Amino acid sequence: MKIVLIGTGNVSAVLGNLLVQHGHTIVQVYGRNSQKAAGLANQLKSTWVTSLPRLETSADLYLLAVSDDAIPVIAKQLRVPNQLVVHTAGSVSKEVLQAASGEYGVLYPLQSLRSSIVTQPSIPFLIDGSSDSSIQKLKEIAGSIGAGYQVCSDEQRLDMHLAAVWVNNFPNLLYSIAFRLCTEKGLDFTLLVPLIQQTAERVNGNDPWQWQTGPAIRNDEITIQRHEHLLQEHPEWLKLYQHLTILIQEAGKRYSTG
Repeated sequence: MKIVLIGTGNVSAVLGNLLVQHGHTIVQVYGRNSQKAAGLANQLKSTWVTSLPRLETSADLYLLAVSDDAIPVIAKQLRVPNQLVVHTAGSVSKEVLQAASGEYGVLYPLQSLRSSIVTQPSIPFLIDGSSDSSIQKLKEIAGSIGAGYQVCSDEQRLDMHLAAVWVNNFPNLLYSIAFRLCTEKGLDFTLLVPLIQQTAERVNGNDPWQWQTGPAIRNDEITIQRHEHLLQEHPEWLKLYQHLTILIQEAGKRYSTG
């Protein structure tokens, strides 16, 4: 498939390289920054432009891997009525693309992508399209790169985007807090890595609650109070600790009786 890649960030770079590795051709890269556009195009053995009116108009797919705010702006300037135009955002409706083409959709990678990582993780996709034909093409693209996928509406994709925040962004904040606690006390944070890995590996698609441990679920008030004392110098972390403790205790009561 001949693809025009719009964007030069992490998502563009990772997906562009993945598509090329599986036999697709990136015929053009668009980016506002000429240096970045040229650099990515060179990786993908493609050409590049910094002006939307100069885009190739005969590609099979136009992949918008840009910021959420930039999607409607670009869509208003893009005119390829007979080609499939898709964006890669989790919280933006596919309908913002309808001015660009009669065939449009979403190819949302449910993964945190970094082009600097040598070995990329598995990337499942949430897909949607304006027609059965659009959805079928996106299924074929996902299948061609060996990726799992689920067809989801705008509403479902937003729900999954929210779920992704809970399993990725929020835990990363907690890891960051733990790192700073260790640093302050002269402790080696890397000793926690096996615990982090084991916790993640236990999640196999079933309810993670079955693995819930710690002083909150045990109602160990003595340990909880000791932890709270240690957090006095960090009132925001203390509030978060207390709130999460309450949520765990309430969930324990609810799930045990449900």
